[in-house]
Amino acid sequence: MSLHADLLKQAYFLARKEPKKPVQVSLRRSVSASCYALFHLLVDEATKLMLSGNDRGPLRDNLARAFHHSAMKKIAVTLESTRALPAKLTSGLRHQQVQQPLIDVATAFIQLQEARHDADYNRAYRFIRKEAIDLADLTKQAFQNWKQVRGAPPAETFLIGPLVYGRLRG
Repeated sequence: MSLHADLLKQAYFLARKEPKKPVQVSLRRSVSASCYALFHLLVDEATKLMLSGNDRGPLRDNLARAFHHSAMKKIAVTLESTRALPAKLTSGLRHQQVQQPLIDVATAFIQLQEARHDADYNRAYRFIRKEAIDLADLTKQAFQNWKQVRGAPPAETFLIGPLVYGRLRG
């Protein structure tokens, strides 16, 4: 199984781990795993796009380390708010429309990233089981939405955006 699929499976497991009274650490780790599941799906897709071939796994693993949540969130926020990718990234798209499932992936990424920050850093916030399961469900839906747009030029632009956006001129 892939890392992103394992993380999603772990998110569900941790959300349901204690049947009667879930402990915060299980719910927090579940929320964090949901966020990382979507992040790693997108990173996996991006690195496979840039470096194809079965013998390229170690090189893809090195490239994956160049991706950062904050850069991906910046692209996602633009996509969610304008329903378009940042202008610096779209010169080769020839005005192709961004499909709704890609916008939904971006929206899910933003929500999951914000929830992960609460889970990892906001000790005053108390999660409930339903919230952790809802976030795992959101991740699962984002996986399905990604399958609908995978391979489309706007989706591929979204994948490489976090690596190139800050380096592009104009």
